[in-house]
Amino acid sequence: MFGRNKKQRHGKDRASGKRFVNCEILDPDRIDAQTIIGEYTYVGKNSTITKSTIGRYCSIADNTSIGPGEHHIEKISTSAHFYTGDVYEELTRRDCSIGHDVWIGVDSIVRRGVRIGNGVIVGANSYVNMDVPDFAIVAGNPARVIRYRFDEQKRAKISDSAWWDYDLERAKEILASLEKSL
Repeated sequence: MFGRNKKQRHGKDRASGKRFVNCEILDPDRIDAQTIIGEYTYVGKNSTITKSTIGRYCSIADNTSIGPGEHHIEKISTSAHFYTGDVYEELTRRDCSIGHDVWIGVDSIVRRGVRIGNGVIVGANSYVNMDVPDFAIVAGNPARVIRYRFDEQKRAKISDSAWWDYDLERAKEILASLEKSL
C-alpha cells in the first residue's frame, strides 16, 4: 500500500500493551520508546520522533523530525556537558502532540512541546514552532497558517463525527457519509 520498503513494527503502548499496531513505519527511523503512534499512521524514511503522541490516520513524510532535543539557551553555555542529571530528559523536557489525520510534509521539523490539531496539513520543509489549530494548513519557516481546509461549520461537523476513532472500514463509511452531506 505505501511502497516496497514498508515494514510494520509492533511494540508496546500504555493502553493495550502494543505499540505501532496497524502502522507503517519505514526504515531507518528513530522513534524513542516514549512515543505512542496511533493506528493506521504512516511514517516515512529517515524520520526522528521523540517523546510524542501521534494520532490515528496520520501521514508523516520522509526526513521529518518531531520533538528534537533543545538546549537551554538562557544558560551561559548551551553545552550538555554542564547539565546535571539525565541529559536526554533535559533536552526533551516537553512532549509533542500530533492530532488525528495529520499530514506532515517531507523535511519538516516540529519543535519540542508543540501541539498540532486534528486534520492539519504541514507543508514540506516547514519549521513548526507554535501550536497549530485543527484543520489548518501551515507552511514556512517558521510555519504560519495559510488557510483552513474547511469552513467553520464543516470543521465542527467533521470533529463531531470523530471518524478517526473507528477502524478502517467504519471510518470509510463515516467519511463517505460526510462527503455526501458536506
